[in-house]
Amino acid sequence: MKLPLWRLIAGLAVLGSFIVVMILLAPVYIDNYRLRGYERDLAATPASAKASDDELRGDVLKRARELDLPVVPGDVKIAHNAGKPHIETVYKVKMTLYPVDLHMSAASR
Repeated sequence: MKLPLWRLIAGLAVLGSFIVVMILLAPVYIDNYRLRGYERDLAATPASAKASDDELRGDVLKRARELDLPVVPGDVKIAHNAGKPHIETVYKVKMTLYPVDLHMSAASR
C-alpha cells in the first residue's frame, strides 16, 4: 500500500514541529539540571553546614544568574536536616518564542 503524499507531508510537519519545540525548550532544562547539580554539590560541602542561609541563598542566586535563570531570592528555600542544609529552588521561566510558562524545580537531595 502506497502512502499518500499529503499524509507524508503532514507527518513530517508534525514531527518537525515537535523537534522545533524541543530545541527551544532544551536549553532551559539543561540549565535547570546544572543548577540542581550545583545545589547538590553546595549542600554536600562541609563548609555549607556552617554557612548562613543568606550566604547559601546568595551562592545559588549567583549561579542562577550565571545560567541566565530567572531566580529571585524568594524562590530559594533552605531547610536544615541533621546539620546539613537542604536547598530547594522553585521558579518559573517565561518563554517568548514558544508561549509557555515552565515551572522548574531544583533541589539538593
